[in-house]
Amino acid sequence: MDNKLIAIIVVAILVVAGVAAYVVLGNSGGSNNGKKTVGDGIDTTVPIYGNANGDAYIDDKDVELLKDLKDHGWDPVKYPYADADLDGFITDKDVTLVNKIINKQSCELNYMSHFGTVMSVKYPMTGKNIGVTYWQQAEMMAALGLWNQVKVGPNNLTAYYGGIYDLSGVDIYTAKNNHNSGVTDDAVEKFVENNVDIIIATPTAVNLSALEKLMDRGVQCVFLWYTGDWCIPTMMALGIILGAEEKAKAYMDYALGVIDKINDRLKNTERPNVIVAGGSKKVADDGVTTTISVYTSPMEGDYYFTNLVANAYTNSSGLSEFGASSRSYEWFLLNDDLLKYILIYQNQTGFAYGAPDSGKIITQEEFNQRFESTVGTFQELTAYKNGNCIGIPYDMFGGISGYALTIMIAHMIYPDLFTLSEAQDMLQKWFDDFTVAHIDVRTQGGYYYNGSAYPASYLS
Repeated sequence: MDNKLIAIIVVAILVVAGVAAYVVLGNSGGSNNGKKTVGDGIDTTVPIYGNANGDAYIDDKDVELLKDLKDHGWDPVKYPYADADLDGFITDKDVTLVNKIINKQSCELNYMSHFGTVMSVKYPMTGKNIGVTYWQQAEMMAALGLWNQVKVGPNNLTAYYGGIYDLSGVDIYTAKNNHNSGVTDDAVEKFVENNVDIIIATPTAVNLSALEKLMDRGVQCVFLWYTGDWCIPTMMALGIILGAEEKAKAYMDYALGVIDKINDRLKNTERPNVIVAGGSKKVADDGVTTTISVYTSPMEGDYYFTNLVANAYTNSSGLSEFGASSRSYEWFLLNDDLLKYILIYQNQTGFAYGAPDSGKIITQEEFNQRFESTVGTFQELTAYKNGNCIGIPYDMFGGISGYALTIMIAHMIYPDLFTLSEAQDMLQKWFDDFTVAHIDVRTQGGYYYNGSAYPASYLS
């Protein structure tokens, strides 16, 4: 693949402990090598080689550390990203390469992909035509101030963004399915026709295989996870690769500000147990045969952001590649005493399209109706009877924008500690600072339940 996928056995042996730590973090939320997870902080480590000190930046601090490691010895377990050129040693060549990255000079930049393999891109990629394979990656480009460079994207952009973003400059392709926007021949043709220089791709084996032909032709591809506990590292890495460091830093500051507010406000508060479940309109009569989708891994946004404010049910067994598994309704009944809250994520609500072909974003009334049509699934559970079923739109909570709604979740669980107004202020700041959508969150969209058919505890 024209040296895009690097396999250097010597380096793999030298840094295997560091590589393993990164892969484990991405898959299960564990921690190693000083990295923090949702339980004790936020991981901001940028997975770019040359990031010697393992922080969120490539800067002069890395250069100084590299000089010290060159002179006094390198511990690849302690500093797994120090070897910028991946030759197995820390030398002047690493210092030179990092200085090129800092000064935005032409070079090859190496990063740890979501596959657990080292990959490379030509650097810098400032001002290039961009293709995306999922709506969350489009969301990232907007947050980085690069929306006008997005030239190709999947059909779920129409479903999720058609009501609030101008898609006239984006060539839409038909994906294999709406969930992971698998790259199709139609997508490849459109990437070529629109002279796409770099593709921000969903890291699946199917997409890697589909894009190999373009990578062989020199099209750059980046395979990083796009939500959950990867939000900040991926945004910071893309900021470096695409020349949008300032916007990436602003995003990180925004996200960490949300976390600081939550941790400060809840430091003396016991956090309840919550399970993140999909909305389902029906359960089989026997209450057993129908399964309910649940998110139980930090790699998935709905789980991850919920876990920032409560104790989200965690289980890494049986997960799909997108962090989902399923439980029978019988399982919910058997574990009723463990589930104080049920967070029900609603697909394509919030600021996505409302009624089909309406051309308008969903209204508060529509959101309320959709929530009411699914919350009854759980009516035999204590959480339902106590008003502790809460709804959230997947199209806001499932991507990097999840931080913008985390205070809203906090309000619904702790209405005495977080106000609706401050939650709306945080959401408004997101739209004002990190999107190209013109939204007044107090008058538009439906992103929390405020109806009367279900007696939600936070409305009392």
